Parts: sequence; C-alpha cells; structure tokens
Amino acid sequence: MDAHALKAALVCRVCDLPLLNPTTLPCGHTVCSIHPRVPCPRPQCSPHSGPSRPRIPPDSRVNYLPPPPPAPAPPPQQLPPKPDVTISKIIALLDRVNNHSTHSPTVRTRPDTAPSPPDRPFKRQRLYQVDDDDGDGDLLDHLRASAARQRETAPYAPLLTPEQPSLEKELLSELSCEICFMLLYNPVTTPCQHSFCAKCLHRSLDHSPLCPLCRDELPGFSFFEDHPCNETLETLLVTAFPDMYIERGEALAIEERDARLDTPIFVCTLIFPGHPTALHFFEPRYRLMLRRCLEQPIPAFGMVMPARQASGTGVQAAQTDYGTMLEVRSVQMLADGRSMVETWSTFRFRILERGTLDGYTVGRIEPIEDIPDSPALPPAPSNTELMDICTGFLNQLRRGTAPWVVQRLNNVYGPPPADPAAFSYWVALVLPIDDYEKAKLLPIRSARLRLRLVVHWIEQLNNNWWFTSGCVIF
Repeated sequence: MDAHALKAALVCRVCDLPLLNPTTLPCGHTVCSIHPRVPCPRPQCSPHSGPSRPRIPPDSRVNYLPPPPPAPAPPPQQLPPKPDVTISKIIALLDRVNNHSTHSPTVRTRPDTAPSPPDRPFKRQRLYQVDDDDGDGDLLDHLRASAARQRETAPYAPLLTPEQPSLEKELLSELSCEICFMLLYNPVTTPCQHSFCAKCLHRSLDHSPLCPLCRDELPGFSFFEDHPCNETLETLLVTAFPDMYIERGEALAIEERDARLDTPIFVCTLIFPGHPTALHFFEPRYRLMLRRCLEQPIPAFGMVMPARQASGTGVQAAQTDYGTMLEVRSVQMLADGRSMVETWSTFRFRILERGTLDGYTVGRIEPIEDIPDSPALPPAPSNTELMDICTGFLNQLRRGTAPWVVQRLNNVYGPPPADPAAFSYWVALVLPIDDYEKAKLLPIRSARLRLRLVVHWIEQLNNNWWFTSGCVIF
C-alpha cells in the first residue's frame, strides 16, 4: 500500500491542492475550510449565475440611467467549520508514515581495515557473528557480538529498531464505521463531521436523533434519506481496499436479500381481506421493516394479532399464527422518520415458521384459500338465507342506535358486499364482539361455515340481556 498514492486522493475539490483543515459539505464534496460552504463552491455542483441586466424601455434609451445598485447585504454569520474527523485522522496518519520513511535511520558501516592512531600499534579487528539466535555460543560470545553491533550503529540511531507501524492496519481502523465496526460502505458525513455507513446511520436515527459519537442533534430523517456519499472517503476506500469494499457490498446485498426472502410480519391488530387500513409506523424496528418492504417490487407485509398475555397454549394462542397480508398503496414519510402508510388487505395466511430479524417478526407463510363447500354440509340454510339473517340483524341495530352510529358504520365499513365470502368478514367487523373471537374466521376455508359462525354470534347477542336492553357500544 503506497502512502503517496493515497495522499494524492486527498485533494480539495475546489483548488485541487492538498486538503487543509478539510470539511465535508452536505453535497458530499470535501473542501478546505477557507472556501465558502453554502452553497457548494464547485461550479459543477451549484451553477452560478450573474445578476441579470435591467431591460431598457424602447422609448427611453437616450437619457436612461441605470438604477443605483442595492446596498450589499451583510454576510451571514457562519460558525467556524468543523474539520472532517475521519479525513483529518487519515491525513495525519499518511503524513506520519511519509515523514517516518523520509527520515528513516541510517546505519554507519565500519570498514574492514581502519587506520589506527600513530601512537598505538595496529590491532587486527576481530569479527564476531552478530546473529546469535541459534543459542550455540556462550555468554562471552553473546556480549562480544552485542558490543560489535553497538559499534556499527550510528550515534543517532536507536539500538533497538522499533517495529514499523502497519499502514494498512491503521488505515483500516480509521476507515471503519463506529456503529457496525466494519469497513465503511457508502459513507455519509453528518453536519458534525462524523462519518458512518449510510444504512447504519439510518438505523441509528430510528432510535435517536443524536450523533452516535458526539451526541450533537442531527437533522431529521428526510435529510439523510437520499444523502450523497462522501466522495473523498469513497475514493480512499476503493483505492486502499478495493477487494474488501466489494466484498462488503456483496455481504450487505446478501443480508438484504435474506431479509426480503422471509415475510415481514407486523404484530398489531386484526385485519380481514378486502379492506383498507391506515397505519402509523413510529417504532424503530417497524420503520426498518417498512424500508425493506419498499425495496421489493410489490411492497407488502403480514399483519397478525398479538398473543393474549397469560393465554398459555390453546386456541387463543394458536389464532396468532393466522393473519392477513397487506399491500402498501401509498406512503407519506415524515421529516423525523415516521411514516403514514395506506394499505389494502389481500389474502389470509398461516405462519409455518417464525423468527426475529432486527427486532421485528419474520416468518415463512402459507396462503389460505377458500375451497368449495363440502357436500357433507347440510343444504339448509343456504348462503342466501344466512346472509338474510345477518342483514336483518344489522337493520335491527340501525333502528335501535343513534344516527351517528349508523353514519359511522356506513363511512368506516362501507356498503355490504354481495359475495358470501367477503360478506362474512364485513359482518364480523360490524359485530360488537371481541377481536380474538372474530379471529376464528381466519382459519376457516368455507364461506358457508364462516356465515354459520357469524349467525351463531348473532344468536348469542340476541340472548344476552345487555344487548336486548339497548346497551350496545361501538
């Protein structure tokens, strides 16, 4: 790894000189601190346009005097720029390595025959083996070899040569993300001049709007959603660690692909197929889940009910294995990272295997489809008769409740569908019963059996004293 080649990549994007007190702008360009920061001083980044000339009327060109120029506005008060922490450390590291290689200690060689002083007789120099690592000599030979080594060393050179610092190791440490502690990938620099992986920074903003290192308050999530990468850091990464950078990208792609293979599941409430649902995503784990869903060709996720506490193992616990798939129709991303999502429920599913990925539930699902009614079922009552019983009960509810309740039923649930399969879900949504009781419709594959269960609920409501007395709460 050549330190001079890496140093050549650390140049200012404006003056093309080595970076001096580098600072990274929101556009991803790193410039010297002496250059203006807002807007970006690079012409390719923010095109400059001079003041437009005033238009002279045709009938007053002779004695036309241009209006006086406006008074110059005072320059905005700007705080001194903060240096880019990562790039500043890399510049100091490369300078230290280059200086160390330039002023490396030299060893003075002693000639084989040196002139002796005139007042002393010539004495033959004894040659001792300097390499005494084999351990065959005695202590006297070791001391003689050490003395010979010291005589052949320059006065300003250290007796023990220190171990040279590994440029690759130190540079890899500086180019590592402080969140995932791996090589930076798509590095993004915050206004406080700390650099992180783009996905790691998004994950951090899901939990806190503060910088993970200095705890300065960062802009909202929308500021970093499509934030450009730090071009200087990306150039250093590709130049210094090209193979490792490619492997890092492939590992992230495999991780995202594995995350999309499993079906993300939102544990929230009961949803039946064929109905719109508006959701509010604010928890960090579900914000991450939504971003991954939006990367799919058809963004969708499952919805199941939470298990009742202290429910144990039984029918109620098994009902949480059934849910409804929601297809994302529209998303409104808020500035702080929260989202308002409109969905449409499409089909039912059963969870065959579930797990946890980054805090939210994922699973392997099996779609549930209706099958034709079995001939073993009694022919009477028919689907039409069961639907008439439900319609009569709903008319009874409308006559015995306040007008605002009727209006809410029409606005929220809409008109009743004509399909028996969808009609059973629609009636279940309207009935004032527990959601865990309504969830028993999800595993049933026959429309007639679902209608019979709904009629059973209606009969129970008619037999309850609180319902017949008019104490219905919606």
